[in-house]
Amino acid sequence: MISLRLFWFLALLTLAVPVVAQDLPAVLSEDDFLELVYQHHPLSVRADLQRERAEAVMLSARGFFDPKIYGDLSQKYFKGTRYYSVIEGGVKVPTWFGIELNAAYERNDGYYLNPEHNVPESGLYAAGLTASLGQGLMFDERRAELRRAQVYRQATVAERLILLNELLYSAGQIYWEWAGAAAALEVYDDALVAARQRYAAVLAEAQSGNRPAIDTLEARILVQNRQLGRETALLDLANARARMNAYLWIDGVVPVELEPTTLPRPIDEVAVAALVSATPQPVDDNPLLTRTRLKIADLEIDERLQREYLKPQVDVKYNALLAGGVDDPIQELSGNNYKWGVTVRQPLLLRKERGKLALTRVKLSETQLELSDKIADIEAKITAATNEVNATADQYVLAVRNADDYSQLLEGERTLFRGGESSLFLVNNREVSFIDAQLKRVELMVKHRKARLTRSFAVGRIPVVGDAVSPSE
Repeated sequence: MISLRLFWFLALLTLAVPVVAQDLPAVLSEDDFLELVYQHHPLSVRADLQRERAEAVMLSARGFFDPKIYGDLSQKYFKGTRYYSVIEGGVKVPTWFGIELNAAYERNDGYYLNPEHNVPESGLYAAGLTASLGQGLMFDERRAELRRAQVYRQATVAERLILLNELLYSAGQIYWEWAGAAAALEVYDDALVAARQRYAAVLAEAQSGNRPAIDTLEARILVQNRQLGRETALLDLANARARMNAYLWIDGVVPVELEPTTLPRPIDEVAVAALVSATPQPVDDNPLLTRTRLKIADLEIDERLQREYLKPQVDVKYNALLAGGVDDPIQELSGNNYKWGVTVRQPLLLRKERGKLALTRVKLSETQLELSDKIADIEAKITAATNEVNATADQYVLAVRNADDYSQLLEGERTLFRGGESSLFLVNNREVSFIDAQLKRVELMVKHRKARLTRSFAVGRIPVVGDAVSPSE
């Protein structure tokens, strides 16, 4: 018993402690990361549960058309006398067309039996139907529930895509923050190495008397400034890594942490491409619009049902009767053996029904206006994101060229400095400009990739490798 408890304790402890992702590649690309999020994040697992929820709702709605069996027994005894014994059982089968089929058997006897319950000694069979000729003939609550369930099943597909798009969008944003922080740290690492090398050279020249001692102080200050910049970049990278870890899981249960050696794809290897200004695909595939359209469809079902309630309720029942215990039931059937009835109900003013119908129509109009507003908003977001993608693509090309030019200026200034024709102050200024140009290049790449994600999110589709779901599913 103790060993079993120890086993379960260790198992729970293992699940509670984050696991280092040993199987992750040394270089984690955006596609690989989004694929991991799509496959294993708890919200992604939760999104898949929407399908099961929809099937459960559909199963429940179909239950309105399930056949039902019933039975009823009523007896009375007093002072040794059986006043009556009334037994009835049967089955009812609802149909899609508002007609309910039924079959029943009753057997009654007793000293004080109500005459209307008199049946042959062997019992009485009845088979017939109940039909609604007014309210409920074209549409009723049962059919409305099934239609709602069908709409809900489509809505869960849209809801799943919305959850996945939001998840992948936020994960992609975090990835590029991580990639940008790693690239910025690399810039500061290179700058710190260059500053230390220059400080060592200046110190050696000052000790030999070829350079004033004050230059060593300035060179050391440069090293310290580069160290401060590197520490800030290191902190940004650590924070971005922590946010990345929040998206890494195993089967939505076990949290995973990035290995310290795992790095994002280098910024220089990431493609930059402009997009056409016009939207190539329609916004109709956006699951946000699909969800609103399905909300309209659900309200249209309510409106149709409310219109049905304005009609008078006319229910007609007819049952053919057949005595039990006969040798040939077919020959015993007669048009003279039956029971039937009609029920008519109609409110005089219909204020409740008309009020509900008017309220439903108001909601329907509001939702249709909401749909128009969402379409315009999404189209504007797509256009804005497309403009940002194109602008940052052009800016990135200029930033790369700018960084190359600053690199040449810096190298020339360093050459002059080594020849004694320049000052440490000028070298530092060139180096600061070069660092800023590199950081600007990194910043524009991150903005460009984030803008592409924003555009995909606005369209309603952030593709991942393993995603086999289409918006029209």
